[in-house]
Amino acid sequence: MTGQRSILFSIAAVAILSLVAVACSKDKYTTKPQLKFLSTANYTVPRGGLISFQIEFTDKEGDLTDTIFIQSITTRCAQSNRTLAYAVPVFPTANNIKGEFEINFVNGQFVPGYVALPGPACGIPDTTMFYFWIKDEAKNVSDTIHTDKPLIILN
Repeated sequence: MTGQRSILFSIAAVAILSLVAVACSKDKYTTKPQLKFLSTANYTVPRGGLISFQIEFTDKEGDLTDTIFIQSITTRCAQSNRTLAYAVPVFPTANNIKGEFEINFVNGQFVPGYVALPGPACGIPDTTMFYFWIKDEAKNVSDTIHTDKPLIILN
């Protein structure tokens, strides 16, 4: 539970710091939350290495306080495929909100302050795509986005 809190606090901290209410282009904000993949720190992640994603969000009502879903799909080992769901921590919101989430995991081992994403289940490095979607308080679900290219997760 402490690890889940750490990732949620990371998400909250970045969301709060990145929170921007934009009044001049309201037409691009929709009731259905919008996500955009921005970047990842590394595309080859050794065991114990940090997996970090930056995701931009926008929402008309600013009620992104339910759940963010993260799915990993591998090419060689179906046992490594997983879907994780995290409650979005409470952060100051406003109508027509725009900001960023930073989502961090550690590959395959415990590191204090981070959530451990289990390493490849088949004991071999695997190529993995990550997918993200979010559900807001009104149960509106965003489209699913994904990393711009696969990550190589080492065992």
